[in-house]
Amino acid sequence: MKRIVILSIAFLMAAGLSGTVFAAPKDSESLDKLNDQIQKKQEQLDEGKQREKELMTTIVDIEQQIDALQAEIANSQEDLKVLEADLKEAQKKVDQQNRDLSARLRNMYKNGSVGFMDVLLNSGSFSDFMTNLDMVQRVYQSDADVLRQMQEAHDEIEQKKQQVEDLRDALMTAEATAEQEVAEVASQKEKLAQSNKATEEAIDDLKDEMTALEAELAAKEANGEISSSDTSEYTGGVFVWPTPGHTTITSGYGWRRCPFHGREFHAALDIGAPSGAAIVASADGKVIHSGWYGGFGKSVIIDHGGGLVTQYNHCSSTIASAGQKVKKGQTIAKVGSTGYSTGPHLDYRVYKNGDVVDPRGYLK
Repeated sequence: MKRIVILSIAFLMAAGLSGTVFAAPKDSESLDKLNDQIQKKQEQLDEGKQREKELMTTIVDIEQQIDALQAEIANSQEDLKVLEADLKEAQKKVDQQNRDLSARLRNMYKNGSVGFMDVLLNSGSFSDFMTNLDMVQRVYQSDADVLRQMQEAHDEIEQKKQQVEDLRDALMTAEATAEQEVAEVASQKEKLAQSNKATEEAIDDLKDEMTALEAELAAKEANGEISSSDTSEYTGGVFVWPTPGHTTITSGYGWRRCPFHGREFHAALDIGAPSGAAIVASADGKVIHSGWYGGFGKSVIIDHGGGLVTQYNHCSSTIASAGQKVKKGQTIAKVGSTGYSTGPHLDYRVYKNGDVVDPRGYLK
């Protein structure tokens, strides 16, 4: 998953930045750990949801196959009825032909006044005999041909009937197999849905824990237990541009139309730069946070003293670590698109005594 959007954290942080509390390194690490856990759980949930959709698609495909098999079975049963009717009719004709032949033979050889032998013996000459013999043979041959044709028709129908029955049995076996597959996939989907639900509940628990920790940090800040500045005054002069060589502002400080939230107050300068470009500290100071920071993705926050704090968001990677002292112009991170972002850029913010201010008032 390229970017995980933790919506509740993003809204909390984006909406309340004017009173943002920058915690001491230890507390920041706790927030980082919670963010990491939420991110991993969210990735797990996204994968589970995708797999659940794939299983649903599989079930639909198999059910369509079952419908097609049932239609083929119905058609084969109709074909079988037709063949059985044809077979019955052919059997009637064969039986009738056998009865007719048997009756004629009995009449000619036993009860008839004129039989085949009489025809042959009453021949007036050898030529008549041969002619009569040919006639008798033709009669026999005709009867044999009719019987053979009827038998062939009977055999063909029997063969087709067997083919249809074999097809029907194969289709019914395939249908039973498909139904078993549906049951197995449905069982997998149900187990996955339960796992996804458990993951969602775990994410909710982690978010509750984060909210409680942020509330605790806010209370400490209000009571003066956490200082947002490690020196009493700022002596660093004018800030240097945070992305050397890349000065295009893609979204300025102030009201704007956000692709995620609609009309909103944008409390930062978005500076266009390619992924991996260097991000430098705007002034000397102490890093009070380095790592994942909710919807801001990977972020570095520097306390410059005198109530001035700079924040560098959506980094692809962070170089400076929490607690480290950095110099003006020192590389602290790389441009990226982590967190709540639509593409590679630096989200650059400046705070004065805890309130967000326009960064352009401090830059060269």
